[in-house]
Amino acid sequence: MGEADRNAAVRRLVDEASRGGFAIAFDLLGDRAQAEDAVQDALERTLAGYHQLREPHALHAWFYRVLTNACIGMLRRRRVANAFARLLGARGEPTAPPVADPDHARLLGQLDALPAMQKAAVVLRYGHDLAVDEIARLLDVSSETVKTHLKRALARLRAQMGAPT
Repeated sequence: MGEADRNAAVRRLVDEASRGGFAIAFDLLGDRAQAEDAVQDALERTLAGYHQLREPHALHAWFYRVLTNACIGMLRRRRVANAFARLLGARGEPTAPPVADPDHARLLGQLDALPAMQKAAVVLRYGHDLAVDEIARLLDVSSETVKTHLKRALARLRAQMGAPT
C-alpha cells in the first residue's frame, strides 16, 4: 500500500470516526464530552499503531475495537467513581440529558446500571444493529459470551422495569 493509499485510508477513518464512532461512544457513555474524548483517544491509539497493522484494510475494524474498549474502560472507571461518591455521601449529577418519556428515562437509567460489558452488548446490538459476531470481534470475546451478556442484560432490564420474563 502506497503513501497516498495510506493517507486516503486515514482520511476515511477520521471522517467515519466523527460520525459513526461518536454515535457509538455517545450511546455507550451518555455524555457528549466523554464521547468526544473516547473518539479522540481511540483515533490517536489507532493511528499511532497504524504502521503495525498486517492488514491495512482492517483499519476501521481496529478503530471500532479500540473505541469500544476505551468506552468500556470509561464506564468501569465511572462505576468505581460513583461507588466512592456514594460511600462519601456525595451526590452525583446525571450525565445524560433528561428524557421526556418517564419509561424511556427509567430504561436509560437501568441501562446505565448494567455492568459495562452488558451495556456495551445491548447498545451495540439494539442501538446500532450490529450482529452478534461483529460485537464479539469488537469486544474481543466469543459470540457465546456476547449472547450471555445480552441474555443477562435483558433479563435484568425486564426485572427492573417490571416486565414479564
